[in-house]
Amino acid sequence: MGFPLHPIIQLLMLPLWVQGSGNLHRIKHNNNETAVLGENVTIFCNLTTPADVMQITWQKIQDSLPQNIGTYSSKYGEKILPPYTDRLHCEAIEPNSSFITIREVTFEDEACYKCLFNVFPHGSHGGQICLNIITVSELRTELQSNLDSEDFLRFTYSAVGKPAPQISLFPLQILMNPPEESLALNPNGTVTITKMYNVSLETVRSLGIQHLIVHMDHPLRNEEKIIPLSVKQECTAGFSYNWLPKVGAFITVLCSSFIIICIIQRKKKFYRREHMDFRQLVGRRPLGGEKKAEIGNLK
Repeated sequence: MGFPLHPIIQLLMLPLWVQGSGNLHRIKHNNNETAVLGENVTIFCNLTTPADVMQITWQKIQDSLPQNIGTYSSKYGEKILPPYTDRLHCEAIEPNSSFITIREVTFEDEACYKCLFNVFPHGSHGGQICLNIITVSELRTELQSNLDSEDFLRFTYSAVGKPAPQISLFPLQILMNPPEESLALNPNGTVTITKMYNVSLETVRSLGIQHLIVHMDHPLRNEEKIIPLSVKQECTAGFSYNWLPKVGAFITVLCSSFIIICIIQRKKKFYRREHMDFRQLVGRRPLGGEKKAEIGNLK
């Protein structure tokens, strides 16, 4: 007694057909997308093979559970669900290609999103894209003099970012010891990094350094700040300007004394010249002749 082989072969090939059917509808998408906090982001999802797409559904994976946030179909158009009613735009460029745009992204938008193409008669086929939010603050710096010692300055810088920014200080030769560094994880996922340095004024003087350079690296942007040491230029030059008023007063007195001496010397020369002219005038008078003339007149 024989068994018909045709139904058995069909049963054996069924799993292959199902797997092949699934592979025919592949989704093209990026596994990860990055968005800047407060800006807009667009996520694309494409079905690589032509198919009769009835509807495209976008889901947000929240706590491992999918949540529908928007749908699009050629018959009903776009439909956005709370809480994205005012911040989400869902559209299909063509029947096999769709995208969503999230406006003014927040840290609550950081999650994985799934696009589902409802293909007739094969069911849903989808792909998953994970959204990462990044941000960074401005680099803050502060240079303070040390009240307890005049040998060094205290320099502090800090920044907030996600991921944590990398910050470095140049030149390293002026540092007295390794920096005091602290990293604080904030509730929203950002990291606050703070570093404090002790800057040696002796090294600043010996090397003639006039400014510090702080460099911050972050995927969002790089920033560099030049911190002048103009507050402590007297230390950089190696002397103090406190004596300048005294020198100015001394020079004023010296100049006044010189002027007075010149006036006195000039007057002395003038008096001496008048005295000499008077003596010369007296020495030229003919005293003898005048006396004879007077005697003759008397006779």
